[in-house]
Amino acid sequence: MTVKDEIPSFPELIGFYQVKCEVAHGTSDERLWKYHSVPESEYAEELATAKIMDLIRRGQIRATGRMSETKKGSAARWQVQQYKQHSKVRTYIEPEFWRTAVVLKIHLGFKTARVDGKEYTDILLVFEDCVKHLADEVAAHQKDLDVTSERIVAARDYSTPYIDLMWQAIDHFGITDENQPIKDNLVEWFLAREIAGQKIRK
Repeated sequence: MTVKDEIPSFPELIGFYQVKCEVAHGTSDERLWKYHSVPESEYAEELATAKIMDLIRRGQIRATGRMSETKKGSAARWQVQQYKQHSKVRTYIEPEFWRTAVVLKIHLGFKTARVDGKEYTDILLVFEDCVKHLADEVAAHQKDLDVTSERIVAARDYSTPYIDLMWQAIDHFGITDENQPIKDNLVEWFLAREIAGQKIRK
């Protein structure tokens, strides 16, 4: 048996942060989030996190990660212990682990969790489990997302004579990050243009 034969094959996996965003907002694209205040958005994410973690603890959403039982340093409190030499092989995390686990939170959700004497990192969830148990929560946002998407498309299509003139200048001078024309040349070109029959003034 080769090493490759010993590595488990997993179904499609997904990060906790993306699942949380889908449940809380219907999408991980922040431009489409419907909440108008930070506290409202954060509360939605707290509810989503609680829902997902409950399903993980009950074993309905399977989690995977790379495990280590090798402590780094000598911190007495296991909540602040650090671990090293995590397995290169990803394995399923038993639901019992989550009953006492401390989750190390970062801005984009979490990727590491530990109990006394064991830590998993690079944590990913089984996508099909998330779809099966969270589809209703994600679908509940769909109407709001459709409205927001329509507004974004409309905003992209919106223009003014001044915006159109800017695009003409970009095309005329071939402006890019690497090609930035001299300001005097741009000013001279703009002053020679008209908008609605009116000359542009400084």
